[in-house]
Amino acid sequence: MKSRTKEVSVCVNKHLRIVGLAILALAVTHSLSTCETGSALRDHTYPVLFAKHPLPVWEGHLLAGDPSVIRDGDRLLMYYTDLVIGGDGDGDNPDNLRVLIGVAESVDGLSWSFANPDSAQSVALANNPDSWDRVLETAFVLPVNETTYYLYYTGYPEGADGVERIVSQGEIGVAQSSDGITFERFLDPNEPVLATGSSFDRDGLFSPSIVRHDDTWYMVYAGWSLESHGYGLFGATSADGLDWTKDGTLLIHSDDVEWSLDNPREAELVAGPDGTFYLFFTADIADNLSGIGLARSDYPFGPWEVYQEPVIFQTHVWEESGLIAPAVLIEDGTIRVWYMAEEDNFSRFYIGYAELDYPFVW
Repeated sequence: MKSRTKEVSVCVNKHLRIVGLAILALAVTHSLSTCETGSALRDHTYPVLFAKHPLPVWEGHLLAGDPSVIRDGDRLLMYYTDLVIGGDGDGDNPDNLRVLIGVAESVDGLSWSFANPDSAQSVALANNPDSWDRVLETAFVLPVNETTYYLYYTGYPEGADGVERIVSQGEIGVAQSSDGITFERFLDPNEPVLATGSSFDRDGLFSPSIVRHDDTWYMVYAGWSLESHGYGLFGATSADGLDWTKDGTLLIHSDDVEWSLDNPREAELVAGPDGTFYLFFTADIADNLSGIGLARSDYPFGPWEVYQEPVIFQTHVWEESGLIAPAVLIEDGTIRVWYMAEEDNFSRFYIGYAELDYPFVW
């Protein structure tokens, strides 16, 4: 049984990175390479699997985090947590800071540009200042058919002017689009499709990721319960993507991951071309240092065979506070991963990129 070397509250604060550090972020006015030296990894060194891009591939307006990437014909679309200044443009006024979901497009996955021509801020889904989803983050987009896209997101009411509750009581909502660019809420009334209230996620739900398999929708999400497990990955199922039933079983425990200090969180569930399900997850390597792990299974909710080393970890200066929240595509014999990198004690966020040939030797 591994001992926990830090307080849960330190880890949980990572999910307040957008809200609690929004004002700090206002001060922040491509070929692939293998990893640089691991001096910042402290005493932790691991074999390099993924080739990483040496620089961030996307920075949004003031920051960019929590990517979700889909293939849309000849282009890629990225949905990400973005911070923009509204109102009178005064960035010192917290009421003008809007945390919402932005959208960018790319041909190669490395060079990105704002994708929404009808919005100067390239907004995919705006926040709702008078509702439960005043603050938006951790989006996941799933094409339902040729003309419908669902965007799942985490929403919570607290704004950048202060957070009353740790992890903010985040809940998961859904919006839809016919073009994959502009999304609108369509449930009446506008309510979460997955809400807090269960013992294992009473303090918040974040980071949804979904696959469809055998007529069932499977969602993996990060659930927070500070009085028990702190955080962990849990599942929910649905027949239509709107009416969800929670499973309540912790999918992977920290004891299953030799290098992780705590339970994995912020994951992407992917169905591989070989029919295997892959779970790319975030976990803590050391105090304030996180990396991305990998597990595989024949079933969307496991049991999981865990790769016993992080597959992507901090090596660049702009990743100095860790990397989290992977977005994954497996296409053309390549595993492609976009991830959120944090710098300067979580006050600056970027999207990085790494890739690996598929299949690889486990």
